[in-house]
Amino acid sequence: MLTHAKTDPLKVALLSISPHNRAILEFFFAGAGRNLFKTVAIGDAKALIVDYDHVGAHEEWAQHAPNGKPGIILSVHPVELPNTIWIAKPLTSRALTEAVGRVQQLLTTPQSAPETPTLRPSSPAQEEVNTPPPPKLDSQFPQPFGVAKRTIYKPRTVVLDLDDEDDEVPVAPLITPEIPAPEVVFDPAEHEISMEEIARPVVDSVSPEIAEQRWRELCGERDDIHDTTDWHMEAILFTPENYLLTNVQEAVRLARQSNQHVELKLPGGGRALLMPETHQVYCTLDTRSDAFAMLCNNPVQTGQVALHILSSTEVSTHEAQIREDAANLLDMEAFLWVTSLLTAQGRLSRHVDINQRIALKYWPNLTRIEQFPQVMRIAALWNQRPSTPLDIAKALNIPQRYVFSFYTAANTLNLFELDQTKLKSREKEKPKESRGLFSRLLKRLLGGGAK
Repeated sequence: MLTHAKTDPLKVALLSISPHNRAILEFFFAGAGRNLFKTVAIGDAKALIVDYDHVGAHEEWAQHAPNGKPGIILSVHPVELPNTIWIAKPLTSRALTEAVGRVQQLLTTPQSAPETPTLRPSSPAQEEVNTPPPPKLDSQFPQPFGVAKRTIYKPRTVVLDLDDEDDEVPVAPLITPEIPAPEVVFDPAEHEISMEEIARPVVDSVSPEIAEQRWRELCGERDDIHDTTDWHMEAILFTPENYLLTNVQEAVRLARQSNQHVELKLPGGGRALLMPETHQVYCTLDTRSDAFAMLCNNPVQTGQVALHILSSTEVSTHEAQIREDAANLLDMEAFLWVTSLLTAQGRLSRHVDINQRIALKYWPNLTRIEQFPQVMRIAALWNQRPSTPLDIAKALNIPQRYVFSFYTAANTLNLFELDQTKLKSREKEKPKESRGLFSRLLKRLLGGGAK
């Protein structure tokens, strides 16, 4: 059974991770595991998570391992590295939950011996021998980051479920003799999380009334349309070029292309500083304030907004201010996301073909962006099959304004696959049957029916 931690969540940073496994982790962190894990910047993290089967993961872990922070290694094969734990893929809710305690043990235990709590049962015969273990096994640990020969395991040592049948009982009880029951993520009976909570974002610091008001600011209050004639469509369309959103997108492009700090001067004297090297934005206005909301959802006039590449002297001056006001720092993706939502307020861009079927190519980072009701279910379904915005709303039986809001924000971040040829090829690929955490999680989200 999944239990929530009584202590503060474990602060973790995500290194190289495949989009598939990143989506699993973000789902888990935002829902059933929200009291267990909290994603933060690498500098603030107590532990690091890396997908060891992903391209570049070995090199990135080698870069960060000397900092002494424990690692959570995700891999289909056993991995033994100093100061790490290994979680076998496909990921399960039980394994992620148990990882917290295992990492806490690493944090409180001096790392004088290169022993890691991986699935590595010892042989009774070896335990009775008074002499030290064979040097060939131990000599691998001093090698930096496991680049020496990998330990060769006999078939009885570790049981790997490569057929994705993670619900079956292992041949050898490596962790516990208790037969694990199939873990169903977000099971209300097991986790005390209602289906309504799955459809609603996690907001811990505000009252339900304030949260509802914020969602109205982000997604509007427009009724569904049932007639897609031009006259009715006009009510749900907006022209991006008339709003601050277009200026923000241009500032992001300029910052990334020039790799320099770009200042976006806002109407009323405010400003946003875009820093491409850290992928962050510093805004003098609180993005949750009424002032910022009005700035986003009211048209701007020509000349009210200006872009400026900062000199090195100006950068130094701004850095001092940012250090004193770090609360207004945002991830660049999160800044684009919230600006899009406040601009659209449940509407679609005039340039969108509402009858065109599209699919979600990349998941938004659910642990960083500002959420609203149904966002995870919308992402799950749009990732599973190409659909129009109206089809998504109908299939999930939810208000269209939530789907339109997601469409506008995700499209601003270029998360959709719009190429119809690629979509047709994708549809021809028959999805593989999977009983892993990700499959069960999606079924739970798409079958929840919460409104």
